[in-house]
Amino acid sequence: MQQDEQDDVIEQARHRAEVVRDHVVHAIDLAERDGGPFDFLSIAIAAHCSVTYLRQHREFAARIRALQATVPPEPVDRPDAALRRRLADAQHRAAVLGERVTRLEAENARLRDRLAAGRRAVPVRLGPGVRRPGTAR
Repeated sequence: MQQDEQDDVIEQARHRAEVVRDHVVHAIDLAERDGGPFDFLSIAIAAHCSVTYLRQHREFAARIRALQATVPPEPVDRPDAALRRRLADAQHRAAVLGERVTRLEAENARLRDRLAAGRRAVPVRLGPGVRRPGTAR
């Protein structure tokens, strides 16, 4: 009876090894099809195995490293480029708003001039029964 139990345990371990291997192959295939990510941790999470298993398995480690080699490195100045773009956008917005403020100030000055000229040139006529404000009868 002891031998049968031992054979069952060995068979279960073999089955588990096959399942894990199938999961890893599937995870690597999916990552390759989708264009990444090709790091050991992402593959291990997708395959429900350990990173150590992937690194120790020569076939999987070689395949993952080969996929990693196909990914071009990120440009070093990428964060700088993003900041430069944001700065340029902010400068453009500031220039547009500055022009708008200048236009509005000029329009405001014209309206004030018209209002001041209108007060002097046009007397206000009050209709019958309408009193001027501030005067009491």
